[in-house]
Amino acid sequence: MLLDAIIQALLSQQEIPFSRIPATESTADRIYASVSLLKDNRGIVMAMYHHGHQFDLPLLKSLLERSELRFMSLNELQQVLRQLKKTAKKQDVTNFDNIFRQNKIQLIIDEPLSTRSEVLLVTDNPAQRIQIDIWDMQIMVENALIGGIFSHTNNDDKDAAGRMNTNLLEQLQQIEHLPVMPTIATELLALQANPDGTVEDMVRIIAHDPALSTLVLRYANSALFGFSGQISNLQDAIFRVLGYETVLYMSLGAALGRAFKLPPAGRLNMKNFWTEATFRATLNQQLAQRMSKDQQPNVALAYLTGLLHNIGIVIMGNLFSTEFNWLNKMLTSRPQQSLVETEKNLFSCTHATVGAHLMKYWNMPGAITAVVGEHHNPDYSGEAEDYVALTRLAGQALAAQGLSDSDEKQVDEALCQQLGLSVSDVEEALLDVLQEDAALEAMANSLCA
Repeated sequence: MLLDAIIQALLSQQEIPFSRIPATESTADRIYASVSLLKDNRGIVMAMYHHGHQFDLPLLKSLLERSELRFMSLNELQQVLRQLKKTAKKQDVTNFDNIFRQNKIQLIIDEPLSTRSEVLLVTDNPAQRIQIDIWDMQIMVENALIGGIFSHTNNDDKDAAGRMNTNLLEQLQQIEHLPVMPTIATELLALQANPDGTVEDMVRIIAHDPALSTLVLRYANSALFGFSGQISNLQDAIFRVLGYETVLYMSLGAALGRAFKLPPAGRLNMKNFWTEATFRATLNQQLAQRMSKDQQPNVALAYLTGLLHNIGIVIMGNLFSTEFNWLNKMLTSRPQQSLVETEKNLFSCTHATVGAHLMKYWNMPGAITAVVGEHHNPDYSGEAEDYVALTRLAGQALAAQGLSDSDEKQVDEALCQQLGLSVSDVEEALLDVLQEDAALEAMANSLCA
């Protein structure tokens, strides 16, 4: 009864409530779950799935991207139990780190179980079942992965189960009512299209949103613009420092992004989203300002494309919460894993595709739609290619600082040449941005509120 003993030891040491239910007790209305322990050179996987379903090891390998997983032998199970007992003797149970992480055990719970509360675990002890609460497991086990489907009722269901409600783009295209553009963003877009629009019109719109007003003033008071005085109102921020277009586009991007929310925890959290957006937008702007006048794109629009480049992440998090939570759990447990490649493996599309779909639906300017959809594409060419190139280049430069999800970790000299920049130009622009990290962090924090 090794499996039963291991599970009870893990639950006890992690302080997860459970009870033992005699197998003879009438439990016809309960949900039963099976548990399998697997192993590879990265550690142990504890997989929980619907009892009576067929466990699909190849599918689990694909979901976790752990191709060497195998079922543990009797000797290996005995070693795990001995290690758990040894750990229990060494430490007071109230002072434990996460037991699952400490013993290199990854917990994964099959999607059909994640919607349940209480389940009965069927182990190798025929006399009893272990009653647990799935939500307790999720809360108490830091690295728990919820949402993937790796079991099925029969072979005919296998392919349908493995797709985990994807392709997301197909689902998105079938949604009849996509999110509407926030009112303040609609007003700003109308102002942008109005040749008779004035600074007073823009101030009147922005002043209704204290967070946007604060954002503009903080940016105007940063050292990036070399203004020596103190800016205390929106009119001065526009006339004396930032300019009409920069303030308009900054406010538009912030208003669009703030229409959605992300969870506070995990790699794909709200703070990380706005931190990267703020730094990349600012570096986009700094790089654009260093380009020659005959090639220079609209500097304010370059800022906006940087601010919105990852908006597909927040759209995915709000429209497809189950899939997003699974993705967030996977990426949080593996900080170095590629966001884009993981999305492709799970959903057959990426946040860039999802984001571009909504940008088209909202009739956003072509440069924004292009950057949102193509900022991970090294082969993109088109009318907005300089904006895409700027955003990719900024991502490369910020990646070494841990401020970008770019898989390209080195500044691409060919990309610099395309934009008429040198590597030293990029380095200088990055240094200027990093010297204002406190102001930019404060801006990101205000956008999270």
